[in-house]
Amino acid sequence: MKTKVRIWVHVIYWLYTMFFVEFLNKLAYRNQIVRPDPNLILFSNIILFAGVFYLNYCILLPVFFKKRKFLALVASWFVLSGLFVGVRFLVQEHLFQKWWGICNYCYEDYSRQGGAYIFGNAMLCFSYIILPGSIIWFVDNWLKSERQRLRLQEEKVAAERALLQSQVSPHFLFNSLNNIYSMVYHHSENSLPAIQKLSGMMRYVIADGSAEEIPLNNEISYLQDYIELQQYRSRNTALRFDLSGDTAGKYIAPLILISFVENVFKHGVVTDAAHPVCIQLETTDSQLSFTVQNKINRHTKDPVSGIGLKNVQSRLALQYAGRHKLKISEEGNIFTVHLVLTHKTTKP
Repeated sequence: MKTKVRIWVHVIYWLYTMFFVEFLNKLAYRNQIVRPDPNLILFSNIILFAGVFYLNYCILLPVFFKKRKFLALVASWFVLSGLFVGVRFLVQEHLFQKWWGICNYCYEDYSRQGGAYIFGNAMLCFSYIILPGSIIWFVDNWLKSERQRLRLQEEKVAAERALLQSQVSPHFLFNSLNNIYSMVYHHSENSLPAIQKLSGMMRYVIADGSAEEIPLNNEISYLQDYIELQQYRSRNTALRFDLSGDTAGKYIAPLILISFVENVFKHGVVTDAAHPVCIQLETTDSQLSFTVQNKINRHTKDPVSGIGLKNVQSRLALQYAGRHKLKISEEGNIFTVHLVLTHKTTKP
């Protein structure tokens, strides 16, 4: 429970309690000749009630309940009720009568009515002070525990997300350097432009890769740069990248789509004009649809195959829990990935 909320809960409780007690007092004394001083009685009630309330709230409950000494806690409530009855009688029925000639209950004969006084005040102490105070304390501590649990869960998710995102950069860098190495080895004129392109992409990874969400247009530009970098390696690439819908104002987790495109160039056939790689990205006001379809290369087997897709599946489970659908299928010689995300339209 936040501090402001906790303060207001206590304020409302005391306003209600004192108003109700004073209302009962007025009903009790309306037909009596000897009337207590309302201000003095009210002031003493506030001190007595608050003393019992916060003795239970700040000392008894934290000490006994947190240590699971439940019997000791119940016993302390009986002692506290007895203490309340004794102190209230001493102050309001004896000292006030002696000093100012006023009293609260003003019984004529306490030897005969003492039992009613003790029982009534003990029940008042328990029902209007100890029980409400304990309920407020239990709710407050439950909310604290729940808030701490949620914070730990959020920290765990953030740590897992950071770990998964940190795995994307080395994986991408490993593949890209292999491609550039091949280009340099074959003295390709595209070697220097490819290095420049890779440098820009790595700046993007460093600058935006750790963010929770980034503009969708930035991620699309990153995909296009990656595809262009791969095309430097082979001019015979048969690939179609179709975009549709308004991408302005849309946000997405960074580097969430790249693994699907990487998978195409690692395990797919990208030079077959009869079966071109098809990448489609469509956005609406509420969703993003991303589809990648490619012919499978049965002759190439990467020893670390599957790391990228497993990584992105874990990230989707963390960052898009309950708002994503991922379908990965293989029919004949065609591999298809279809991802639907419910994206945000404002920056978090």
